[in-house]
Amino acid sequence: MKAIEVHGLRKEYRIPQKEPGPAGTVRHFLRPRYRAKVALDGVEFEVAQGDSVGYLGSNGAGKSTTIKILTGLMSPTAGHVRVNGLEPHRDRRRHVRGIGAVFGHRTGLWWDLPVIDSFRTLAAMYEIPDPAYRANLALFTELLELDDFLSVPVRQLSLGQRMRADLAAALLHDPRLVFLDEPTGGLDVNSKAAVRQFIRHLNQRQGTTVFLTSHDMADIEGMCDRLIILDRGGKVLDDDIVSVKRRLTADRRLVVTVPASQDVDEVAATVRAATGVGCTVLDRQRLSCAFDRDTTSAARLVGVIMRDHEIIDFELREPTLEHIVQRLFRRPATASERRG
Repeated sequence: MKAIEVHGLRKEYRIPQKEPGPAGTVRHFLRPRYRAKVALDGVEFEVAQGDSVGYLGSNGAGKSTTIKILTGLMSPTAGHVRVNGLEPHRDRRRHVRGIGAVFGHRTGLWWDLPVIDSFRTLAAMYEIPDPAYRANLALFTELLELDDFLSVPVRQLSLGQRMRADLAAALLHDPRLVFLDEPTGGLDVNSKAAVRQFIRHLNQRQGTTVFLTSHDMADIEGMCDRLIILDRGGKVLDDDIVSVKRRLTADRRLVVTVPASQDVDEVAATVRAATGVGCTVLDRQRLSCAFDRDTTSAARLVGVIMRDHEIIDFELREPTLEHIVQRLFRRPATASERRG
C-alpha cells in the first residue's frame, strides 16, 4: 500500500463576483454570480511508505491546497486521492489516526496548559497505550531537548521551543505519515538544525513517511530525498534530489587562487586554450572556472593550470538546490519534466 496516491487531482474554488447595480448599488447579495478559480489541475504523484518528499512551488502554486486535501481538511473537486489506503475527506476519523501534521505557526497544543499536560491529553484522545506513550515521550524529549520546558505553559514558550513541542505532539501516536508545512519558519539556526535532525531520525530510523512544504531550501535538502515541484496548479517536476541536481544543471565552479606575482588573466587564457572552459577573473589573484561535470573535471582543470602556473588554493563550488529551483522557475518546463 502506498502512503499517498494522487491521480488527476483537481480543485476549483468558487469566487463570488460583485455585480454593480443602478446608482452604484450592488446586486450580488440577491443574485450571486461566481467564477471558478483552478488551484490544482490534474496533479499526479505517488509516495511510497518511508519516502521523504519535499513539495515545492511559488506562492499560489497549489501547495497548501494539496496539503489540506491530503489531511482531510478539504475535499477535491475531481480526481482520486488516497492516504494510507483511505480517502481523507470521506473517512476522517480513521484517517487522522494514521497521520501527524505540523502547520507552521499554528500550534496543536493547548495555549494555557503546560506542555506535558497537552501531551497527556493527546495520549488520551488517541488512546495511546501507556508503554508506547512513555517510550515516545522519552525518545522525543531526548532528541528535541524538551526537558527544560515540559512543565511550562505553551503561552510562555519561545517559537523554537513551541515548534519542537508541536513536533513531538504530532508524533506521539506513532503516525506512519507526517505532513510538515513550513516547520522551521522563523526559527534560529540551532532550532532549525534540531528540527531537521529529528525529522531525519524519524524517517531513516523509524520509517516514518515525510511530506514537507517549505520555502527554505536547506529544509528540503536536510530532510528530503525526493522533490516534487508545482507551478500554476500543475506538477512540473518529480524526481530524487540528486537526479534533479544532475538533470537541471551540470554547472560547477572551480575558484582558483594564484600568487600575486602571476598574471591571473594569463592563467585564465591557459585554461580556455587547453580545455575550452570559460573563466571569469574575480580579482588580482582569483579566477572562477564554470564547467560541465559531464565533459571535464576539477582535477583536469587543476592539472592544466599547474603545468605552467602555481596554485595557492582552490575551491569546488556545487550548485545549490535553491539556485536550481530558481533557474527552473525562470524557464518553461520541458515535456519530460511535466511527466516527472
